[in-house]
Amino acid sequence: MHLDPANKKRFEAILNQKEELKETQETLKDAVKQLADELGVKPADITKILGLVEKERAKGGVIADERDILETAGELI
Repeated sequence: MHLDPANKKRFEAILNQKEELKETQETLKDAVKQLADELGVKPADITKILGLVEKERAKGGVIADERDILETAGELI
């Protein structure tokens, strides 16, 4: 494979985007940890809440479904 200058630039652009994404992910991880610390919960709990909200916003009914599952599990206790 031979790379002309235009393709080399495209590779560099992708590498730069990957680095920016990595930095953004680290910032997000720090924000989740900070919020978890402030609320006195685990970062995984914050991540789960965020995931549920994202799914709810995308298709709806997700939180109601989770609530039903938890109520059913509670009946078994």
